[in-house]
Amino acid sequence: MADTIRVTVVFEYEPFKDNYPDCSSVEDMARLDESINNWVEYPETYDDDLVSVTYEAITNES
Repeated sequence: MADTIRVTVVFEYEPFKDNYPDCSSVEDMARLDESINNWVEYPETYDDDLVSVTYEAITNES
């Protein structure tokens, strides 16, 4: 495997509980967001919630 750069993006937001009527916990809300509000499909939804971006060198040490 070639040397690569890993980019880790962290978003954090307080869910609007009224938007999750069938969820009883934040864990349930997170699972629901993962299944229907996927960041890959809707990245602009989370623009205001960006916490950090980290770049890391991943080297192939054989």
